[in-house]
Amino acid sequence: MNRNIRKSRENGNPMVDPMVARLIAAARGSQNAYDMFDEAVGKLFGNNRTDARCADFVQRFGRMTAGELASRAGLSTGAVTTVIDRLEKAGIAQRVVDPTDRRKVYVELTEFAHTMVNIIFEPMGMAFAEAMRGVSVSDLRVISQYLEFSERMSRGYAEILSQHTPRGESDLKDRLQRARSFARDSVKFNRELVKTYGQEPSEPPEPGKKLK
Repeated sequence: MNRNIRKSRENGNPMVDPMVARLIAAARGSQNAYDMFDEAVGKLFGNNRTDARCADFVQRFGRMTAGELASRAGLSTGAVTTVIDRLEKAGIAQRVVDPTDRRKVYVELTEFAHTMVNIIFEPMGMAFAEAMRGVSVSDLRVISQYLEFSERMSRGYAEILSQHTPRGESDLKDRLQRARSFARDSVKFNRELVKTYGQEPSEPPEPGKKLK
């Protein structure tokens, strides 16, 4: 991967070979298209993008505490409490007290939400399964490794960028300076990030399922 990327002396932008450029363009296009789909799903559910993202975490990883959800979503505990309130009001999530420790309260999706998810995402799953039928296991692993790396990269960049986001009014010069500061801070992160390419995910892809 690294050998296909070199620095352009003219403008300082990374220059990549055509295949890597195609991969990057496909990833960006896929993300934009999925954002559009996510927004449409959120409207059908009757919630906003942040709420939908939190509901997705609960659906993917199973019930969790508000603190765990806040950590996954990159939100403060106060903000995630408001999100859970909205999800409860919309009939998407519910708070459940741990029967063995009543001090613990979990957030889980409602039966309505599970039904909606199955109805909406089943066609997508069927399309993927059909399209991937002729793809070898080794190629699927390469695709998975790329997507997992892309997720780690986006999460890391989002965390760094949030540290440089203005909290109030900001002019164009200030925002440009903040962007440059973000770029400088990203250099060290990139060195560690690249080492993770091909690393197996720390969690199973679905609740209760182990990777083989």
